[in-house]
Amino acid sequence: MPHDEDEDLYDEEFDFVDEDDDLDDEVDSDDEDSELDDEEPGDLEAEAPAEEEPVDEYGRPEPAANYVVHVYEHRKFMRTIDRPFTPEDAEAFATEYNRTAKSYGRVAVTGKNDAKPKKTLD
Repeated sequence: MPHDEDEDLYDEEFDFVDEDDDLDDEVDSDDEDSELDDEEPGDLEAEAPAEEEPVDEYGRPEPAANYVVHVYEHRKFMRTIDRPFTPEDAEAFATEYNRTAKSYGRVAVTGKNDAKPKKTLD
């Protein structure tokens, strides 16, 4: 016959308290307060770098997202994808869209943001 003590081993709840975490929190909050006191609001604005043009992984400026994709169904304009594209992304999107939607009579055409889509395709 097993002992009664073994049955009650996991019945009681145990709250784990780590005293080290409480000490770390107090030290961190003191450090943060002292750092904030040292800096003036004007200093933060002076240290902010000027807005630079985003660059790609090779250091070249990224192309502007000034293209859109127009969708046609059975050669009639249906809608414009409501998202800015870079020229490369627009072409890639239109190519894949045309490949997958050809059997449904849908076609995607790229264009500049300011260019209005044609009502029908020739």
